Amino acid sequence: MPPTRTAVRARSSRNRQTVRSFLDDTGSAWEVTLGKESWGTLVLLFTPASGGDARTSILAAETMFDASAELDALDDEALRERLRDSRPWT
Repeated sequence: MPPTRTAVRARSSRNRQTVRSFLDDTGSAWEVTLGKESWGTLVLLFTPASGGDARTSILAAETMFDASAELDALDDEALRERLRDSRPWT
């Protein structure tokens, strides 16, 4: 059974991962942090600030260090593009 979004957020806080906020194409606020799928693939984990369903986008990185660098390199427009191309988190 996959962890709940609450568990993912708590885990992110303990690991001191970066959480970034940005606005999507419609002006809605989103947060993005790093996540890991059950099979180990690293992803961007998008959550709407107002609540709702999370979305993911697969990263090329193979380590959390590289994933963090990949996230840091994305500006807000790149995050909006990744959100547009994301899939629902299941």
